[in-house]
Amino acid sequence: MKDLSRLREQVKAAWAKLPPDVKAKLEPKIRAAHLHALAVRNKTVSAVARPPHRELLMLHSLLNDDPDGLLAASAGGIYPPYVGPDGQVYYAGVKYDSTDFGWAYCLVAVVFTDQDTTPQFTVGNVMPIPDNTTLAILGDWGGWNAPAQSVVAAAQSCDYLIHLGDVYYAGTNSDGGWLDPYESSHFIDVWPGAAGKSFALNSNHDMYANATGYALTLGQPTFAAQGGNCFALYNKAFRIVGLDTAYYAPDSSIENFPGYMIGSLGDPSGAQAQFLQQQIQQVTSGQTLILLTHHNGLNQDGSLPGPSDDGSLLWGQVTTALKQLPAGANQNVLWYWGHVHAGAVYASQTIPGGGPTINSRCCGHGCIPWGIATEMQTSNVLWFENTVVPSGPASNYFVNNGYAVLALNGTSLTETFHDQIGNQAWPVPPKAG
Repeated sequence: MKDLSRLREQVKAAWAKLPPDVKAKLEPKIRAAHLHALAVRNKTVSAVARPPHRELLMLHSLLNDDPDGLLAASAGGIYPPYVGPDGQVYYAGVKYDSTDFGWAYCLVAVVFTDQDTTPQFTVGNVMPIPDNTTLAILGDWGGWNAPAQSVVAAAQSCDYLIHLGDVYYAGTNSDGGWLDPYESSHFIDVWPGAAGKSFALNSNHDMYANATGYALTLGQPTFAAQGGNCFALYNKAFRIVGLDTAYYAPDSSIENFPGYMIGSLGDPSGAQAQFLQQQIQQVTSGQTLILLTHHNGLNQDGSLPGPSDDGSLLWGQVTTALKQLPAGANQNVLWYWGHVHAGAVYASQTIPGGGPTINSRCCGHGCIPWGIATEMQTSNVLWFENTVVPSGPASNYFVNNGYAVLALNGTSLTETFHDQIGNQAWPVPPKAG
């Protein structure tokens, strides 16, 4: 975990920098998150309550010198861990669990990069790939904890490595003052992919740093072939389109902290939306379209998003665009996202009005500790990662981390999910004997 003394200084310095009106908007959210953390600790939390974002949970304790002892509890070993129905793990005492006080650094990142110039959105390159190749998809991987290290050691045998976004705690570059160099130490310096075969999407945790760290990544020789925020790879049978759903997030102001939770492609007439439409129109007869984003389209339980759900805007934008898919193209579209820290294969959703069928997958389990998400035990979810790590501390957490692999062989595609040591998790392999 982060150094607590330094983090307390960072958070208080960031808070002091905020204008009074912004503080007034944030204080109720911070207080509510604190009460939720107390309720979880005291085992009085409602299982049906939508939990506050983890970036808020320990801010009250850090700003007020820990009046309820939650900072000590977040280090683990004092209270039994709790697993929410969404799989979030609290008070487990491991880096990146939901009560890790280090998540409060995200406020530091937002405040101290707020005046930095946001790097310009750039449409990237469209690149051919071999007809026979393998691609590893890693989501929410950039934390360089033990699971992330195991995941990438197993996945790096693939030809291409694609990150769906999120560098933790936030994608900052060191400024010699309040900011830490997580973009380098947790992503650039440890990414094993080859130049020309490495790709990275933008995300909410990268935007907490105003995309300054993400721009540093795209400027590295390893990622130079990508050429911009969105990109496409293609061969005779497949067209793979990576999109930036964080840059144009509508909830990006500081008073919405943590913000950037609502994925968006931007204005329908903007560069990225036009890029997606162009790629869809170029899908040839028999070719399969594969979409990659950071943000989710469906809810975690596989249900369609309602108007108040974070995925509603993005789902609407993507499904509208997909109605332009040429008739001769494969009408089964694959869509991989991260953001939610689960591994899941969802039931197909056919776009009303004669549109194609979307086969959605969540691949956001590359790093963050997670438990069994009981809310995913629905008919909308064909599979989700619920295998408990054998050496884990209890029967309901932690489940395996992992990644997905797409093996392209001419016109065929073999999709597999793997755990953090490379064992196949989906399709579920038959038991021996």
